[in-house]
Amino acid sequence: MVSPKRSIRTKLIVSYVTLTVLSLAVLGVLFSRLLSDYLFTQQERVLITRGQAVAKIVKDVAQGRPLHYQARVVLENMGEFLGAQVWLVDRSGLIIAASKGSVEWEGIQLDADEFNDVMKGTVVTRRARTGRFNMPMITVAVPVTMGNQVLGALFMNTPVSAVEQTLAHVRRLVLTASVFAFLISNLVGIGLSRSITRPLRAMTSMAQEMTKGVFDRRVPIETKDEVGELGQAINLLAEKLERSLGDLQEERDKFQSIVTGIDEGVIAADNENQLLWINPQAGELLRVGHIPLEKLKMDDLPVPLLDLLHRVSVTGHVEALDVSPYPLVVLRAYGSPIRRGDERVGSVILLQDVSEARRLENMRRDFLANITHELRTPLTSIRGFVEPLLDGTVEDDRTRHRYLGIVRDEALRLNRLMDDILDLAKLESGSMSIAFDLMDIRDLVYRVRNIFEPQAKQKDLELVCQLPADSDKEILVWGDSDRLQQVLTNFIDNAFRHTEPGGVVTVSVGITEHRVIVRVADTGRGIDPEQLPYVWDRFYKVDKAREKGKEGTGLGLSIARGIIENHGGEVFATSKPGEGATFGFMLPKSEA
Repeated sequence: MVSPKRSIRTKLIVSYVTLTVLSLAVLGVLFSRLLSDYLFTQQERVLITRGQAVAKIVKDVAQGRPLHYQARVVLENMGEFLGAQVWLVDRSGLIIAASKGSVEWEGIQLDADEFNDVMKGTVVTRRARTGRFNMPMITVAVPVTMGNQVLGALFMNTPVSAVEQTLAHVRRLVLTASVFAFLISNLVGIGLSRSITRPLRAMTSMAQEMTKGVFDRRVPIETKDEVGELGQAINLLAEKLERSLGDLQEERDKFQSIVTGIDEGVIAADNENQLLWINPQAGELLRVGHIPLEKLKMDDLPVPLLDLLHRVSVTGHVEALDVSPYPLVVLRAYGSPIRRGDERVGSVILLQDVSEARRLENMRRDFLANITHELRTPLTSIRGFVEPLLDGTVEDDRTRHRYLGIVRDEALRLNRLMDDILDLAKLESGSMSIAFDLMDIRDLVYRVRNIFEPQAKQKDLELVCQLPADSDKEILVWGDSDRLQQVLTNFIDNAFRHTEPGGVVTVSVGITEHRVIVRVADTGRGIDPEQLPYVWDRFYKVDKAREKGKEGTGLGLSIARGIIENHGGEVFATSKPGEGATFGFMLPKSEA
């Protein structure tokens, strides 16, 4: 059981009170005893002195001679003078004379133990209650001598009540003085305790504020004693802590700004693999940003990161590995130990998103593979048809003419491929020439329609153009007419190649408050929705069901996207399998 809290002030007051009470009690007891001994001893001395004087007067009686008048007067009045009963006792212990008021004691024989000592010539004093009196008495026996002979004794009996009354009065005075001294000392003690505990309470309050991070308070220094020195030390401690924590906070803010501002993710863990800190970038890369930091644990992170921490703890060196927490996401993780001197106190992991680099690397490899394939196919075809012509295998003119036509088509295909590759390279390098001018999108649509109408009739397709209701009004955009015609031509050409005979290809123009939207929709078999995001990639080919011909190079849509983006626009594609596909672009609307 915890004992109740007692403040220093309470302890000091209790100490002052206890010390005062004990001091006053000891002082009162000692003073009472000393005063009592003093009064009794003084009374005995008075009795002895007076008794010795009277003994000289009454020694004639002790010798058997009659007591003369003056001696009798002294003896009779001695009781009133001393406040005591005075007996004159002979050698046999017989009371032969008594003071006034105690005459009835004359003729009484004392016991031997009462007068033997005094008969030896010694003054005897006693303080006791005897059977002859009903109260405590002080008895002083003075021998009456002549020369060296003891003739008798003078007994003086006085009650101690007078002394006790004096003692009681003195004790009352002492008690009153003690109470007054007690009150005064307590008031002084309380004042002193307050003067000591007030700065201590201020120091305690300041220390409690310091535990809450408040360091701008200071203890008032009122004295130059040890308590004042303690207050100065605490003030100095608070000042240094405030400065140190300010520096630490500044460094922490710098660290937070740096770590928060970088693109890489940072994770810190202790030796027990308990998560210490994770920056927002790491939370986004690992998709755990929705979990509050205080609830996030290392177990919520990918298992390879735990293995990385284990490897770092074993080797004590920087370790690295690639982590793919989600499809199409690749992270390069670097693990490094955190050291304090020679001791490892934890580990830190740096996460870099290398998904785009991996994707570009894959695209580069795919590009090389695709361009090699696209070049090999027509070259192989050309070689296959040229060799029979050269070795004379083909003799009739019809077959020779057909072979030469195929060679020409493959050469044209190679030419288109090289043109597309050059256009794509110019787009990516930013060197493509684009001549911006104010143009009417309707003229573009009409011009392209006129180009494709003969081809539509040849393929048994219906080419439809849909313009806004107020088609007489100009639809102006800021762009390069030739480049936009290249884009629209690519969209329509793709639609023709992937639409069955009897199908419909629709070119439509829409207007919003700030944009002009051009769409090319076909009624072909459509594209799988999972493949739509990739149709704009270089050399991307959809399923074989849409590859009716080999005229395409796989670069047209990628080039179209680059041209539209250079015009400050966007491309889009939608499709439903079995219902056709729609490709289009949006450009900022311009005013005349």
